[in-house]
Amino acid sequence: MQPQTGNDVVDALIYAAHRVRNAADARLRECGISFPSYKLMRALENSDRSMREISEILHISPRTVTDMIDALQARGLVDRYPHASDRRVTLVRLAPDGQRQFAAAGAAAEQASRAAIEGLSPQDQRTLQDLLGRVAPADQSAAT
Repeated sequence: MQPQTGNDVVDALIYAAHRVRNAADARLRECGISFPSYKLMRALENSDRSMREISEILHISPRTVTDMIDALQARGLVDRYPHASDRRVTLVRLAPDGQRQFAAAGAAAEQASRAAIEGLSPQDQRTLQDLLGRVAPADQSAAT
């Protein structure tokens, strides 16, 4: 169902984002992970991170990060280990199975991304990117 914010342009934007996200999630679930789990694994792609860093990167609560890490760890996709110099900090890294799952999911995510914009010409894609870059600029959104 399309949202009804009172502004047709905002409704269309939210609805399009919702459709793109749902399509990506469906494609990733075929690979055995959800879209949120994929984003978390992507945050770990190039370096190990603390739980707090993951929370900040993904803009989600620390409790949600803990729940997600618990689920991924139970599946053998991530590992937790103590920080070398700060025993209060727990670091998280992709486990070998997680690296394999992430690589397979990356291909699915790329396919979902291409499918989301396949109806747009390269010029339309550039125009859309430019327009979206002007929607709720960071300095304006902080003021609201």
